Amino acid sequence: MPILDIRGLKAYYITRKYGHASRVRAVDGVSFQVKKDEIYGIAGESGCGKSTLLKAVSGLIKPPLQVLEGEVVYDFEDQKLSILSLREDRQRRRIRGVRISLIPQGSMSVLNPVRRIRESFRDIIDAHLGTVDEARFNDIVRTHLDALGLDWSVMHAFPHQLSGGMRQRITIALATILKPDIVFADEPTTALDVVVQRGVIQLIKKIKREQMNTVIMVTHDLAVHANLCDRLAIMYAGKMVEEADVDALFSNPRHPYTIVLLKSLPRLGDRSVRTSAPGAPPSLVNVPSGCRFHPRCPEAMERCRSEDPELVEVEKGHRVACLLEEGSR
Repeated sequence: MPILDIRGLKAYYITRKYGHASRVRAVDGVSFQVKKDEIYGIAGESGCGKSTLLKAVSGLIKPPLQVLEGEVVYDFEDQKLSILSLREDRQRRRIRGVRISLIPQGSMSVLNPVRRIRESFRDIIDAHLGTVDEARFNDIVRTHLDALGLDWSVMHAFPHQLSGGMRQRITIALATILKPDIVFADEPTTALDVVVQRGVIQLIKKIKREQMNTVIMVTHDLAVHANLCDRLAIMYAGKMVEEADVDALFSNPRHPYTIVLLKSLPRLGDRSVRTSAPGAPPSLVNVPSGCRFHPRCPEAMERCRSEDPELVEVEKGHRVACLLEEGSR
């Protein structure tokens, strides 16, 4: 059963200057489901709407971001709710941290540079569990850090005294201290070297295995998705163009954009020149008519200029939004 059901979600950045409204269609009609106890990946080029999708789904909606249409429904077994129907920030705060949690992009945007790590843990625990005594606080945090393989000494450090990899591990520990049902991870391995990336990926796997939670991973790094995720969705220009099990998507990509993405990846022992899609992603203020990928697509037809394909199932568990797949339905 899905723990998260997203239907027809439209989230735009709307700004007004000199009497003129500008709409950035960051998320434009996205629908998908996330199963309980899986790692669901979302990939795509920078600027395709991945991070905005996480903000909308987790209820972090602040102007100029607005949700115009759609539903985001969580099913926690003992509680079912539509997070977009919670109008007050106070109601949404009760869900965040306990039911859902976010590992944001960049640890230094989370950790206060003039406060010790201990104070960051104290803020989260006091906000959701109420003010707890020192003994209970130490017991909760020490148990969590031990489970993640982190030394207690980090509690007394300032963020600048820790390496980038250690700061990222602390950020993950903060996001999972209350054992949320769903963890959203927004580019958790960005700006880390490959050795540290491996450690962060292993830490996320360990948390998921021990806490039995669901993870939604957003990153443009397909290698991270291949090593971590169960299912993977590909986004382009605010829309989802393909979704499948990771093995199926890597072995048999169906959408031209996904095929181009995979062809651009380097491979061990292959010294041939890698190819990529010509041009650049479109502006989300003025998106192309029809299929948004058609100006760069090597398989584009005349119909692609005017018809916007729907995301439909072409094989069991494999959905594609492409007019080339009409005969497979």
